[in-house]
Amino acid sequence: AAAEGDYGRSALDEFAYFTSTFGQPESNTLNIVEIPDDTVPSYWAPQIAAIAGAHIGGKTDFRLLANTIAHQWWGSEISPATLNDAWLTNGMCRYAELLYLEDQEGRGALQSALEDVSACALAYDTTPLTSVGRLSPFAPEFQSMTLEKGAMVFHMLRWEVGDDSFFKILRAVLSQFTDKGIRTSDFEKIAEAQSQQQLTPFFSEWLDGTGAPEFTDKYAIYRLGNGKGFRVIGEIQQPLDLFNMPVELRVETEGRTVNQKIDVVGTSAQYTVDTFGLPRRILIDPDNDILKNSPDMQVRVAILRGQQLAAQGDNPAALAEYQKALSANPLSSLASFRIGELLFQMRNYQADRKSV
Repeated sequence: AAAEGDYGRSALDEFAYFTSTFGQPESNTLNIVEIPDDTVPSYWAPQIAAIAGAHIGGKTDFRLLANTIAHQWWGSEISPATLNDAWLTNGMCRYAELLYLEDQEGRGALQSALEDVSACALAYDTTPLTSVGRLSPFAPEFQSMTLEKGAMVFHMLRWEVGDDSFFKILRAVLSQFTDKGIRTSDFEKIAEAQSQQQLTPFFSEWLDGTGAPEFTDKYAIYRLGNGKGFRVIGEIQQPLDLFNMPVELRVETEGRTVNQKIDVVGTSAQYTVDTFGLPRRILIDPDNDILKNSPDMQVRVAILRGQQLAAQGDNPAALAEYQKALSANPLSSLASFRIGELLFQMRNYQADRKSV
C-alpha cells in the first residue's frame, strides 16, 4: 500500500510537471491502471496510463510512468499524420521522460541518461527518420529510431535554439494541432517561426540523413606574454559534409573552466580560446548535447545490438556483435562477459573457457 501511495504521488507530480511544461491537457483526469506482467510494459489511452505490475515500485520505474503519462499530450492531444511522422510523438514522450528526470535529479542525471539514449539511437541508424514508415511499427528498428533518435532530435533542437524557444515550440505545436495529425514539415515551420532561426540544415541533417559525427580535435597551446595567460588554437574535425551546428568546447585549466560555442559547418572548424590558467584538458560536446559517435559509443552500440539479438534467440548474430565490441575495445570487460555468458548459454564450454 505504501508503494502504491508513492507511485500515485509520482504520477501526480509528473502530471503537474508536464502541465506546467506543455500546457493544460485535454482532460485533467488521469487513471493509473496496473496491468498483468504478461501483456506489455505500458499502455496509454486518453485519461489512462497503464503500467505492468513488474514496473511499479522500482527505483527507476518513475521514468516509464513519465513516458506513459506524456502521451496525454503527445499522442492524445496531437497525433502523427503518418508513420513517417511518428518520431514527433514517440520521440517527445521519451524526451519528456528525460525532462522530468532532469527536473528531479539534475543535469548530471540527464547527461548520463543521454548516453544510453544515444546508443539506442545509433543501433539501427540506417533509415532516415522521415522514411521509417517503410518499417514495421513493431520492429526494433522502428522503435529505436522513433523513440531514441527522435528524443535526441528534440534534445539537439533544444541546444540549437535555447530553452525559451524550445518550450515555445512545444506549446505552439500542441496549441496549433490539437486533435489533428501533424506532419514533420508542420513541425519544422513552427520551430522556425517560434525560434526565429533558419533550421533547414538542422532538420536536413537529423531527419533526412543518417549517421552521426565523430569529433576529433587538433590544437596547440601558446603562452601569452606579460602574464596574460594562454591561447589555444585548434580545429574541430568530423566526417559529415552537411553538418552545421554549434558545438560546445570546454577548456579545463588550472583555474577557471572556459566554455565556448564553436559553429561547426562542414568537416572542420577552427577556433581560438584564451584562458588565464594553463589548459589541462579540452573536451568537445562534454554535456552530450549532440548525437555523436566515438570508439566508446561503438562498443556500447555493438553490445546493445548483441543483447537485443540474444533476446530474440539469434545467438550467432549476437555473438558477432559482441565480437565487434571486443574488436573496437579489446579491454572491454562487458564485451568479454557477454561473449562468455552467451557461449555458456549455447553450451560451447570450450570456447567459453578461451574467452575468459
